[in-house]
Amino acid sequence: MIKSLPLFCVAPLLFSTICLGGLASPAAEPQLQANDWTLAGPFGGTALAVAVDPHHPSTLLAGGMESLLFKSEDSGASWKLLNFPQRNLGEVTSILIDPKDSDHYLVGVLAVGDGALFESHDAGKTWKPNKDLSNIGVRALAVSASDPSIMAAGTLAGVQLSTDSGKSWKRISDPNNPEMQGITAIAIDPQNSNIIYAGTPHLPWRTLDGGKTWQSIRTGLIDDSDVFSIYVDPAAPVNVFASACSGIYASQSRGDEWHKLLGIPNSSRRTHVIRQDPQQPQTIYAGTTTGLYKSVNSGQSWRTMTDAQVNAIDFDPSRPARMYLATEYQGIARSDDGASSFTWLNNGFVDREISSMTASGSELVAIEPDGGETTAIFTSADAGSTWSPLSNVHGLAGVHLESIAGIPGSNHVLIAAAPHGVYKSIDGGRLWRPLPLRVIVEQRQIQRTVRNARSHTTTRRTVRTIVKIAEIHPAAIYGVYSTGAGSSALFFVATDLGLLKSSDNAERWVKVSLPLTASVSALYSDPASGMHLIAKTNLGLFESKDCGEHWSALQFPLPVSDVYAIAIPADAHSALLAATRIGLYTSQDGGLSWKAVSHLPVATFTSVLYPGTGAEAYAVEYGNLYQTKDGGASWSALPTAIPGLRIRHLWAAPAASTRLYAIATGLGILFR
Repeated sequence: MIKSLPLFCVAPLLFSTICLGGLASPAAEPQLQANDWTLAGPFGGTALAVAVDPHHPSTLLAGGMESLLFKSEDSGASWKLLNFPQRNLGEVTSILIDPKDSDHYLVGVLAVGDGALFESHDAGKTWKPNKDLSNIGVRALAVSASDPSIMAAGTLAGVQLSTDSGKSWKRISDPNNPEMQGITAIAIDPQNSNIIYAGTPHLPWRTLDGGKTWQSIRTGLIDDSDVFSIYVDPAAPVNVFASACSGIYASQSRGDEWHKLLGIPNSSRRTHVIRQDPQQPQTIYAGTTTGLYKSVNSGQSWRTMTDAQVNAIDFDPSRPARMYLATEYQGIARSDDGASSFTWLNNGFVDREISSMTASGSELVAIEPDGGETTAIFTSADAGSTWSPLSNVHGLAGVHLESIAGIPGSNHVLIAAAPHGVYKSIDGGRLWRPLPLRVIVEQRQIQRTVRNARSHTTTRRTVRTIVKIAEIHPAAIYGVYSTGAGSSALFFVATDLGLLKSSDNAERWVKVSLPLTASVSALYSDPASGMHLIAKTNLGLFESKDCGEHWSALQFPLPVSDVYAIAIPADAHSALLAATRIGLYTSQDGGLSWKAVSHLPVATFTSVLYPGTGAEAYAVEYGNLYQTKDGGASWSALPTAIPGLRIRHLWAAPAASTRLYAIATGLGILFR
């Protein structure tokens, strides 16, 4: 028998669709254990907003997806995750630091179904929703330069105005005007706070009387232009800039007439933000989907400063040549020389959706499916303490991998799965090629009889093996898995046409003997030998104790759609564990009978894992982590100091490592 190493289950495509929702903030400061989670990255990712404290310019706030908000007190050199309230799929769209009170933060959030304006009066330690905008999505915030107590918010319920530094808000746009329901950009004239500009998904509007009346200011703009930002020249407020999906526009008449600024390649460029240089009004910066552009002649000509997709820009008031960018995939950047060069400042800042990780020889490998136009691949040579992006990757253009598997004994071979294809690399992930799923459909041997004249005996010898191979094209591929090392490595692919197994580094596959109609969405194994497998299929759970050669149905009291993860112990005295929609279930008799763990919440458990060969296991319920040290008989909660921790999937490295890893929503990878 070939000795197999553990099968390292990665997060299949199916798991990425599970919505975890928000987390409740703890009522009191938890008493932490010495082995609390460490946020490891890979740092960087999506940054949607950035703001500099006008009175303490070394203090910055930056926000991203999943209601993530970070703070830096050293000009971006390091970041700390703030305990910011969670909203379902919330985006931090806008940040305003009160010019009159540096401890007063206002943060706009756009979420599924609603959103809110959140406030902190203690520099980000505690937060609460504003009473007037507690259930209204906020896209943009602005403050009056002439009277900082006047603030405006662009919301899904029109333009909202505050005259008391954000304590109370009142809608000042016409609620019956369908054009002004969803506001995408907001700006206040720096010399006259009664003049307010509002961008919408269909052109801009303006009020000259503090919101009593509004006018559409569209002359010169391409019709149906989403207005993403509006900027008013502080020194000459008649000059107004607007950035839109159709490019950049300028007005010298407070928006009465506009003209398009040409010169950026493919002039209709989706421009998220337009800003004027604080010291040189003729210098304009445009943050677009294809990079940051700079013009030193009021938009007559442009040149590319960086190709990172820019979502927001802010300047250091004490050093106007210093600017910060919030970018889509690369996090936060700073320039100290007017955008001539940039430094990426992501130590502690992370907003990435890692879908899968694996061991590959002495390294760990993780993937982010939507790392731009292709998959972002990261490697770690220090057991996940630090991560580096893999550069010069070829063969994955337009491919978004969801799961990946390596061989613990080899740094070279990686197999990865996208929703409709399987890919292979033999150089550690730099060069990839698609793998046709060649499946052995028939294998037989031709034998002949040989007579030994000396012994007068006859024997039958195999003279040829005939293998018939066909290619299959599944509609969906759910995950790729591996077990073994070196020449004995086995790979598995879960598809809607069944479970496939390969023993030749994924060149040819054998369909395992599950029911012909079974669609396999996940595979789990024991952490010791990898011989004990459980497959989740549309027909139920199936078990194999010989590494997939033979299978039998496993009884379970709930529909298979309610099962999110299975943990198989190496220790015969420990229980099988199942994470389900309505709680954690255990079986002490090998799956013949199951019962819910009564002292744990009757709630959705998304992941469960035996990380080693002992009786210790972990389970996750909406980000809350529970531990058992006796094979599932008793459980205890493990507190954490990381705010808003949303663990989606647990993973364990090869037996040589004692670390437990977690893939968290937005927060990348953590370990303890």
